[in-house]
Amino acid sequence: RVECESRSDEGMGLLFTVADTGIGITVDQQRSIFQAFTQADGSTTRKYGGTGLGLAISSQLVSLMQGRIWVESKTGQGSTFRFTARFGVKSAAVDRAEPALRSVAPGDAIPSSLPVHRPDAAHSGFNILLAEDNLVNQKLAMRLLEKRGHSVVVAVNGLEALEALEHQEFDLVLMDVQMPEMSGLEATEAIRIKERETGRHIPIIAMTAHAMRGDRERCLEAGMDGYATKPLSIGELFKAIEEVMGGGQRSDIRGQSEVGLLTADL
Repeated sequence: RVECESRSDEGMGLLFTVADTGIGITVDQQRSIFQAFTQADGSTTRKYGGTGLGLAISSQLVSLMQGRIWVESKTGQGSTFRFTARFGVKSAAVDRAEPALRSVAPGDAIPSSLPVHRPDAAHSGFNILLAEDNLVNQKLAMRLLEKRGHSVVVAVNGLEALEALEHQEFDLVLMDVQMPEMSGLEATEAIRIKERETGRHIPIIAMTAHAMRGDRERCLEAGMDGYATKPLSIGELFKAIEEVMGGGQRSDIRGQSEVGLLTADL
């Protein structure tokens, strides 16, 4: 909901209200959620995703717009976020040269105008397992990979990824690190233990919105072959795949530049 809070010849102040019917936020958690890299649930198997940056960035943006942001919530009764912002008053004339903005919600088709790399004969045709719990990230990654000529099967958590590997052969796994039920790190460790019996090795690229010191090492120690950081960088996505799949050998990524792969939230 948006309502006018104040108005003058120079501009106007708007009050924005966003309410949900979710699990709510405790009083203790409300004191810290606007800090960077802070979440109500910090585990790698949390049900709700994100980096812990969204509210911190929102707070800074609101401050730049001469406003403030706050939350009202009770556990089990949903949350209501409110923020104010100042805007200048524009003339009634519409500048038709300005591009229109379009919001994308879960379930929406990805715009066909999205730039995609065209298939390359040398690197097309991989059968890829995408382990990712965010619906928008799933749709975006599938579109990009399929445009490249790959086939994609989606698993929404580590347990589903393990089950898919039991029933189908894949050339590559794109593994989100933070997923409900079973994290990407736990799933990778389970895959590597199983491979000790079979003698096989399937390449796994870690996908994570974290870019903190030690995250790369944690992924490598769990048995992953590559490390990709969110948000999405289309060119680097295929570069990461080519590095890991080149020659079919395990890739040592220590010292390589970080790769952006998927959005934390769209």
